[in-house]
Amino acid sequence: MSDRTAVSTDGAPTPTGPFSQAIRVGNLVFTAGQAGRNRDTGQMGAIGEQADWALRNIAAILDAAGASMADVVKTTVYLKEGTPTGPLNEQWVKHFPEPLPARSSVFVSRLKNPEMLIEIEAVAVV
Repeated sequence: MSDRTAVSTDGAPTPTGPFSQAIRVGNLVFTAGQAGRNRDTGQMGAIGEQADWALRNIAAILDAAGASMADVVKTTVYLKEGTPTGPLNEQWVKHFPEPLPARSSVFVSRLKNPEMLIEIEAVAVV
């Protein structure tokens, strides 16, 4: 059985429930879903801002795990129904280098907070 190590950083919001920011198992890092909340102000904005902050939070967590956005191989994006994907895609190519990671996008009726439009989780290979 592989060793599981919790990953945490002050560079991303502290989890609001009983879970880790990420878990590293061997050379794999699995992040928890990251909301698009500014970690300094707690504010949430439009979808482009939320996508930017969710990806910044993932980058900070990966950095704490010894990885980077270039190491991400798979992502899952949860979007509130009716949320446009254009602003997400604009942020996506700013945060991820080529080749872009695989992505699944799921539209949901609601996320944890009524202001949340997006939540993103990632898997990286270190």
